[in-house]
Amino acid sequence: MLEEKIRYIHEHPEVYFTQEARKGGYICPVCENGSGSDGTGVKPIRGQSFRYKCFKCGTSGDVINFYAAEHNLSNAEAISEVLKMYGLDTREYYSTGTGKVAPSKTKTVEEVADELKVTNLIVEDIEVGRENLRKEVGNFFFQRRGISKEVALRYGCGFIKSWVHPKLRLVSGDKKIIPSDRMIIATGAESYVARAVDPKNKMPKLKAGKSNIFNVEVLRTSEQNVVVVEGEFDALSVIEAGNDAIALGTTTNVDKLLSWLKESGVRPKKPLVIDLDTDEAGRTAVKKLMTGLQKMQVRYYSLSLVLEGCKDQNESLVRSREDFIAGVKNISQRIEEKKREARRTLSDSAKVAKWEISIANAHDAIPTGWKSLDKALEGGLYEGLYVIPGATGTGKTAFALQMAYQIARQQKDVLYISLEMGEEEIYERHISRLSYELYGTTSKAKTVHSLIQEKKTVPEARRQFEEVGLYLRTICGVGSIDADDIRRVVERYEYELDTLPVVFVDYLQILKAHDPHMTDKQVVDYNVLRLKQLSRDYKIPVIALASMNRTSYSDIISMVSIKESGAIEYTSDVCIGLQMAAMDSIVDGSKGKQGQQEKKVRKLKSKLNRDMQAVILKHRNGQIGAEIPFTYCAMFNHFGEDEFGGEPISDFDCVPDV
Repeated sequence: MLEEKIRYIHEHPEVYFTQEARKGGYICPVCENGSGSDGTGVKPIRGQSFRYKCFKCGTSGDVINFYAAEHNLSNAEAISEVLKMYGLDTREYYSTGTGKVAPSKTKTVEEVADELKVTNLIVEDIEVGRENLRKEVGNFFFQRRGISKEVALRYGCGFIKSWVHPKLRLVSGDKKIIPSDRMIIATGAESYVARAVDPKNKMPKLKAGKSNIFNVEVLRTSEQNVVVVEGEFDALSVIEAGNDAIALGTTTNVDKLLSWLKESGVRPKKPLVIDLDTDEAGRTAVKKLMTGLQKMQVRYYSLSLVLEGCKDQNESLVRSREDFIAGVKNISQRIEEKKREARRTLSDSAKVAKWEISIANAHDAIPTGWKSLDKALEGGLYEGLYVIPGATGTGKTAFALQMAYQIARQQKDVLYISLEMGEEEIYERHISRLSYELYGTTSKAKTVHSLIQEKKTVPEARRQFEEVGLYLRTICGVGSIDADDIRRVVERYEYELDTLPVVFVDYLQILKAHDPHMTDKQVVDYNVLRLKQLSRDYKIPVIALASMNRTSYSDIISMVSIKESGAIEYTSDVCIGLQMAAMDSIVDGSKGKQGQQEKKVRKLKSKLNRDMQAVILKHRNGQIGAEIPFTYCAMFNHFGEDEFGGEPISDFDCVPDV
């Protein structure tokens, strides 16, 4: 683009200024100043990039300005000639998106020339404004804002009476231009902000040149905590109080500051202090700035220097100068307080205090509905991951469905994730079990067909289920649900019902893989960790059923016998294994005879009423090894508490020797 070519010319003045003056600088191509022993030549203008001045003939500006003066050309004509001198094409091009290029439709040579004229006027305004301020013209207006003449001059401020925007000065015709008295605040060598001194002016703040960040270069050298504010007068107020500051000028310049830090590679020596306006735009800008600084690992603190009842830093300085200055001088101390607070918040000392509060506010245990199991679990279910493993035929799903129903009967929400059965199968099991609880063995509601035919027990069981079912939610999805999906459902519970459910997962090993490239073990490990995190984040019980290794079907249940047991063993809080009550006797009586063990187990599973045990294999906060007896009526999917006071059942009269 043409702007890039102009910049190239700026960066290589030696192509045009070919002769060096005796006392430094270049020989003036207009008046040849610098060729003699007394000539000073063309020298760079301090603080103004790519601009020079001949102190003999008065020519000033960049290479193009000097070339125009030397050859008596307009700036537009000079640009075209200088481009040729530098070997740069005078045409512009842009991409068509087809691999071809076409003539540019951006800026013409004349337009760029006009921009250069505006830039020259901007540079002149900055110098004129400073000179006026040095002569005490307009000094009163800065003093009224609490800014001393010394600070104003040091940071590129000035005053222009009857100011007109540089662009409007180039406008010809009858267009009416109304001048106004303005304070000038330089935001760069070729840009400034013009602030109206009349509070009734409808355009109190106008910018000339590109929108730049005021005093941004201080980030390179400052030994202080540089304060980032929004307005230029706010930055000058902090500077007046004795601390370095920069001003964004507008909240939209957050990206410009982040880009400047990234491109320059500058990392402030001390953490920045962010103190933008507290309106909605300011809060949004603060959030964006903090995020960007974190990514670049630039340290910062958010502090407010604005005094109570004031809208910004400048008003604070004007209203109570001593208090504002004291607050600015207190920045380092406040940052140390922030550090100490962060230490208290992040340390174990603070966590212990939080733990004490959480213990005081902890939810009571949720009873499972079986007194003997609740006793072994020290009251029932608490937050944490509960795993219930068992071999096929031990009634894991029936056990979980009954527990879920018994919890829902307490008017506590339950989320049941079924990954193997459909909704109809789940509801059939509930109705069958309730029919048995209502009418005992007189009920015939055992199978799908008998449920349809049963006229006596099913209507009452269905009525009871509808009442409790208000607190039950069953979601079925074979191979389509993973732990993260379950978390999203829990989040909706909290959002829609302002409550959190007890979660059941039936069963662990068939939860969907988070990544299709995971192995079976990686899938289980991932989902176990995510379910554990779910229980911790929401402080709820999560109960997951688990399958067994086939080689363990006829053996005493243990953690090792759980399929893909690694993460389950280490991550679960409680593990309750389901097994036949007679497993100890079967294994002891058939040592070395695997076939006999399997045959005896099959016999036990063939019984309609089975003596079972729930074995506490792991209990992170309680006793391990308890064996809770149950009777399992497989026909009606019902687990009843055993009558024998918790002693394991070992009566094998019904099992013939093999």
